[in-house]
Amino acid sequence: MGQRSEPPGFHQVYVLGLDRGHPRGARFTVLKDSIVSAAMDMDCRILIRQPPEVSALARKLPLGYVLGSGKAVSLLIPRIGSSLYRQILEAAQTARIHEETRISAAISATVH
Repeated sequence: MGQRSEPPGFHQVYVLGLDRGHPRGARFTVLKDSIVSAAMDMDCRILIRQPPEVSALARKLPLGYVLGSGKAVSLLIPRIGSSLYRQILEAAQTARIHEETRISAAISATVH
């Protein structure tokens, strides 16, 4: 499965995980059930539709490769530096907290 063009960061899928304690990470330019399913089978975190601050860091990830076709595929996810791995996860967690806070504030404003 070739990945020739680079879509904006918002449309990319980022996969992060640990393999025997070594961080691995990749970005995929298409969102497909088979990629997400394979990443979940590998106990990886899947980041989809991330805000710009997370995407900016995650775009530093190498492109991942999909081996096979159809519903059953394997993913080749290269090793990455532990610093990049940590930075992406921290940025994603911070973005999630900000989004939850924003949603809570919006709900409170509409209820009262």
